[in-house]
Amino acid sequence: MSRMQCSYCGLPFHVRRPEPGHAYYCCSGCALVSRLPRPGEAGQFPVTPVLLVALGAGFAFFNEAFFWMLAVALAREPRAAEALLFARVSTSLGAVVWLTQMVAMARAASRHWTDALAAVVTLAGLGGAAMSARPAGWVVLVNVALGLWLARGRGKQKFARNRSLTI
Repeated sequence: MSRMQCSYCGLPFHVRRPEPGHAYYCCSGCALVSRLPRPGEAGQFPVTPVLLVALGAGFAFFNEAFFWMLAVALAREPRAAEALLFARVSTSLGAVVWLTQMVAMARAASRHWTDALAAVVTLAGLGGAAMSARPAGWVVLVNVALGLWLARGRGKQKFARNRSLTI
């Protein structure tokens, strides 16, 4: 196993069979963040399918959390039917967000057993949410945890002691 430097964050890690000229990433978070476009002239981002999917997933997550908060607010009042409707919408959006994050993680250039573990744990969290009386809040929590897992590449770059010059 050869010791390589992550093409995104610059942290060292081991690679079994390195190929020359190939970009290697220490985690799926670094691989995902590296696929997002960099700002061009005057700070404008080029529109790419990866960026559109990321923006769509962020918008869906925002609405998932928003509908969950509305459901909680309506449940405190005697409006249980509306609260249940908003909770179901939040849970449905949560399933879409989770699935989008899973597909993004599966398509990343880096695959590690910890990513598979994160997928299994969050899937178990969704299963537990489905069996609970109030699943919408648990689905929001599962998506936050998975989103933080996938954003760790950005955090590693930001807080690394020896910063890489790749960005």
